Amino acid sequence: MFSAGLRLELRLRLRNGLNALGALGFLAVALTAVGLTLGQFPERLRPAGPAIGWAMIVLAFVYANADWWLDQLQSGLNQRLRVMAQDYPGFVYGRLFGGWLASLPWFLVAAWLVTLFYSQPTSAFLALGSGLLITASALTALSAFVAALRVLLGNVGVFLGAMALPLALPFVVLGVGLVDSFSLASCAFMFGVSLLQTLVFVVATRWVLSLV
Repeated sequence: MFSAGLRLELRLRLRNGLNALGALGFLAVALTAVGLTLGQFPERLRPAGPAIGWAMIVLAFVYANADWWLDQLQSGLNQRLRVMAQDYPGFVYGRLFGGWLASLPWFLVAAWLVTLFYSQPTSAFLALGSGLLITASALTALSAFVAALRVLLGNVGVFLGAMALPLALPFVVLGVGLVDSFSLASCAFMFGVSLLQTLVFVVATRWVLSLV
């Protein structure tokens, strides 16, 4: 069932590639809006760039995955798997793994956009990109959890971001710290936090989906 979930997720991601491009477009517009607001104060914009970029990337990624589980629910597949499949959790884990694989290039492009729009040095891009890749699994699991809550609670619209940002705050703080002072110890600590949150959100997502 894991491989079935993985294949389905990758197939859907390839078919709906415009969603990923739309999320990058949303990110670019948001970065531009903030840049125009603070553009007359470049001494403020450059140091604040990584923090703004992290927050915007989380928002864009969550909104890009807002409909993650709708196909599984609307087609009746979720109900059939819960009743008939012996390894229903494996199917969910496979889809999550596929979502994580698809997120890696997206995060690298997002890091490049933040670096480009806010005139960050190459070292900032490397630190930002490294932080996003380290936390990609946790951010993917967080997006899956928020999308599952949306299915359970109904169309909550703009509240998706409000739910996600507080949960992603540790990554924003650690990511900004990584840009300021890049070290293997910081990366290892960030990886540990990411792994812990990944496990929590994966289990929570599976539990929420078992309720619908």
